[in-house]
Amino acid sequence: MRRSHTLRNGYYSIEPPHSALAPAAGGAGRVPAALWWAPLALALVGLFFQGSVVIVELGRLGKDGSMPDVAGAVRPVLMQLLWLLIGVGALWGCSRVKGRFWLASAWLWLLLSWGALLWLALDLPGALTINGATRWIGLPLLNGATLQPAEFYKLATLLWMTAVWSAPRVGRGVWIGVLLWLSGAALIVLQPDKDTATLVLMLGFGVAFLGGLRSQWVLLSMLAGGVFAGALIATPLLLGALRSQPWETQPGAYVVKRIQATLNPWAHEREVGYQMVRAQIAVGSGGLFGVGIGEGREKRSLPAVESDYIFAAIAEEFGLAGSLSVMTLFGILVWACFASARRAPTRAGRLYLAGLGVWIGVGALMNLSMAVGLLPTMGLPLPFVSAGGSALVSLMAAVGIGVALTRESP
Repeated sequence: MRRSHTLRNGYYSIEPPHSALAPAAGGAGRVPAALWWAPLALALVGLFFQGSVVIVELGRLGKDGSMPDVAGAVRPVLMQLLWLLIGVGALWGCSRVKGRFWLASAWLWLLLSWGALLWLALDLPGALTINGATRWIGLPLLNGATLQPAEFYKLATLLWMTAVWSAPRVGRGVWIGVLLWLSGAALIVLQPDKDTATLVLMLGFGVAFLGGLRSQWVLLSMLAGGVFAGALIATPLLLGALRSQPWETQPGAYVVKRIQATLNPWAHEREVGYQMVRAQIAVGSGGLFGVGIGEGREKRSLPAVESDYIFAAIAEEFGLAGSLSVMTLFGILVWACFASARRAPTRAGRLYLAGLGVWIGVGALMNLSMAVGLLPTMGLPLPFVSAGGSALVSLMAAVGIGVALTRESP
């Protein structure tokens, strides 16, 4: 897939190619119903699971005659319900705004989200550090809720890349934007959150490739990513050899340990492989229909079960049937994104919706692969399902913008 680039008066004229993103005949402006109900269904699955956990835990705590902390236990579920309502409002509100506005303001959203990432990097007031990672900004008005700028940076990436690659011509100044975008990914790495940074880069280059980025640039970026990954792995090994010290004590050793745990989690069960072992036991013990709502044992000892490993807990309590149901919902939603892309009347709409499908599909695939032990433990949420307001609201808003772009006239 290529686009012809001709430099004229400081601008690159871009000729859109004939590609898989060419508009389908008929159906312009019509949105598959699944683009509306599938995100809500997935979000309700996550909310239902979190609610069932709270109910079962309250019952278990009350059996010894003590008064359980009802307010403390229910608060996370109520907060997630609030985020869901905000997300639904964002979906509807964004869908009512003209698509031209979103494209015209893409630079603004990129700058705002980049500024929030810089705020965290500088550890300015409001920045929160939890478990050694500075990824959140406190929201005092929402009673202790937090905002994770990296989640909104994904949306800004999708929107900005769409605006750039759907434009009839691109000024040479776009390279400033590319450097800004890449520096934002670097700020996410520094939090540290290499997993989210990887997804941001995959999303950005994915939209660029769909938009016509020459294959040699795609291969070059993949090569650069491979070199960077190799450097992360080699750094603690080389430092250990040079200092005549165990590599396990060197900076960056955790990356190598996570890879080792993925290859043989049982050998590292008491350390970095703990979550992987518990998750695999949960998935394997679910059987066909699961052990029953609230009866899962592994979720009680599995860290981040409501966010990173929620699929493992669902598989344990609802079995293969529940797992396949969740996967089917994701398949329907990704299909709806690409079907909407084919029907979108503008190139921007086609690029954006295809990119949205990539975002949701790759994010879900990475989380599911982590849950079954195919990938190392990562801090990536299961789209729409995992607990967390920033991820849910940003995705809901992204779907709403996609709906708006399907209604945009050429």
